[in-house]
Amino acid sequence: MGPLYKFGWFDFAYGLQMAGLIGFLFGFVLERAGFGNVRKLTAIFYLRDFAVLKVMFTAIVVCMLGLLYFSLFGWIDLGRVYLLPTYIWPQIVGGLVLGVGFVMGGYCPTTSIAATVSGRLDGLIFIVGMMIGSIIFAEIFPLLEKFYSAGNMGAVRLTDVLHLNSGVVALLVCLMAVGAYWFVEKVENRFGHRDSLPGGSKRAKRIAAGVLILLGLILALINPDRIVAQRPSPQALIKKKVVDMQKPVPGAEKPSSTGFEIVEDEGC
Repeated sequence: MGPLYKFGWFDFAYGLQMAGLIGFLFGFVLERAGFGNVRKLTAIFYLRDFAVLKVMFTAIVVCMLGLLYFSLFGWIDLGRVYLLPTYIWPQIVGGLVLGVGFVMGGYCPTTSIAATVSGRLDGLIFIVGMMIGSIIFAEIFPLLEKFYSAGNMGAVRLTDVLHLNSGVVALLVCLMAVGAYWFVEKVENRFGHRDSLPGGSKRAKRIAAGVLILLGLILALINPDRIVAQRPSPQALIKKKVVDMQKPVPGAEKPSSTGFEIVEDEGC
């Protein structure tokens, strides 16, 4: 939603309302998917139910394909999408700490909120623990400041690491997702309880996998990076529009100077 705000599609107040609505719908979907139940969440560590992996991987793939296709259609400028910088060592340690907390508490920060608003006391206790941990981290931050910014790699993407265009990377991620879904389903059938696992016809799963691979293959063939690079940037279009507006109209009288002149327009 951030790039749409930068394009001026809506103001700040409307952006806050949209953020609240999206957050509510996100929490509702999490609860309906069973992610407000600690048993559902921790089942992945016992190889019984991989719903967490399936939902998160699906969200990643949908977001990836959506951004790339929206970029192709000119509906979004990926250059305006903020990328979090990579601090490799603190992020590795943070991931390990989060994983240990997930195993011990049964929740991640988002699912603990979903559980709390559903009336689960353990979710509320988990939130209190996060608040206490945040306060402790803030107090000892001067001791961890150097490690906090260690291994700074900047904003790194898979395309930069693999030296491939985004279409090929999208295809590889789609293939990896289909392979992961197939593998974890085999593991679920081996260690899980069939009665508690979600159903679904094999034909529908094959069609979904085929559509996913097809969408990735289209991106790999057309190379969205090349197409976007050939397209004029929004800043260039805005500057061209300003220049065209400043050109005198043939046969029209030259207006008197008002003392106002547009020197440079930075866009939205």
